[in-house]
Amino acid sequence: MRTKKIGILCIQETHLTNEYEAQVDTLYSRRLRVINSKDPSRPGSSAGVAFVLNKEILDTTNVETFEIIPGRALAIKIKRNNNENLTLLNIYAPNNLTKHPEFWELISRTWQNRNLPQPDFLLGDFNLTEDSIDRAPARQDNENALTALRDLKHQLNVQDTWRSLHPTSRLFTYYSSTNSHSRLDRIYTSPRHERNTHQWDSCITAIPTDHKMVLVRFVPQNAPFIGKGRWTWPMSLMNDKNLFEKISNLGIAAQQEITHQREHRTELSNPQKTWKDFKANINNEAKKTAKEHLHKIKQRTKQLEDDIKRTLDNGDIDTNE
Repeated sequence: MRTKKIGILCIQETHLTNEYEAQVDTLYSRRLRVINSKDPSRPGSSAGVAFVLNKEILDTTNVETFEIIPGRALAIKIKRNNNENLTLLNIYAPNNLTKHPEFWELISRTWQNRNLPQPDFLLGDFNLTEDSIDRAPARQDNENALTALRDLKHQLNVQDTWRSLHPTSRLFTYYSSTNSHSRLDRIYTSPRHERNTHQWDSCITAIPTDHKMVLVRFVPQNAPFIGKGRWTWPMSLMNDKNLFEKISNLGIAAQQEITHQREHRTELSNPQKTWKDFKANINNEAKKTAKEHLHKIKQRTKQLEDDIKRTLDNGDIDTNE
């Protein structure tokens, strides 16, 4: 969460017992707040959904929690800085598709009976896909399950924003042992947030799992502008011998100049100015080297992304061999 600056992390299959929750709170309560909903009958081995809130990014003191289905559906309403509310619904749907109609209808009834606000985000592991393009080999999921999910989406007024932005692209978040792939993990958004969601991505998690993590950056229109901050040396430069040789030469030259200035000090030529110029010069050399490193990394990353895209768009991926 620190590396990717995640404000709200939604987790499924948490399997958190009271004991584990207490341990997590003891270790991480200074930086994180965990809101968990566990399976009432088998909390340590079945289901479980949770929100992990980053205290370094969010004010977590004023959060309302709504447990819709224990261990399966959990919602929160959190106040933002401008006193507006943000509502999220975290889902872990059953693996058995025949149970989906009842599952989605129960969420729909509970949401309506409790008069809860329409969510800004509906997200989680849905254990089904809406479009055949989201499976490889391509196939359509259970129609009754799909109808119930779509009815809930219509009621909550949410949409698959990533799919609407990428109507023909393929992205898989789950890889099974039978060599099939699917986009089970999704983030639905309110239509009013479509222009405020950016940098859609998926990545492998730090903890090994057969699911990939889906990410999106939400930037409300009235959010304050936050700049890039103070530039710091990338850690990768610490092993660049060429850069350190340049810095060494600059340092020797600066030292010789400072020695000369002891007897020939002027307002424009003095140790303080030489030291200031030396620091500026090594920063410029570091930025130049970092830019060269970054260009190589970006070039390699783009090559890999192009390879992945070609693989996903290849029709052979739909043949399960």
